[in-house]
Amino acid sequence: MLFGSLDGLTMRRGERARWYIIGLGNENDIHTAHWHGNTVLRRGARIDTVVVFPATTEVIDMRPDNVGVWLFHWHATDHMSGGMMTRYTVTN
Repeated sequence: MLFGSLDGLTMRRGERARWYIIGLGNENDIHTAHWHGNTVLRRGARIDTVVVFPATTEVIDMRPDNVGVWLFHWHATDHMSGGMMTRYTVTN
């Protein structure tokens, strides 16, 4: 997702959705991906925010259980103002 280029995602409740998170930039670009409304599974922990450092990747699994339209964004103001946010929809 770069500069608002991701136009939403749709998934079904209970189905596995796999997220590939990539950290780009330099030492000033610590990325914090945050899912509203649902949680993800990372290294055995159920969480809603994942920290990604520059030049690293994370593979995150989600089994959404909360139906609705939710925000997915990055917790850095300059990242959000640069468009690093979108909505994702969970259907029945």
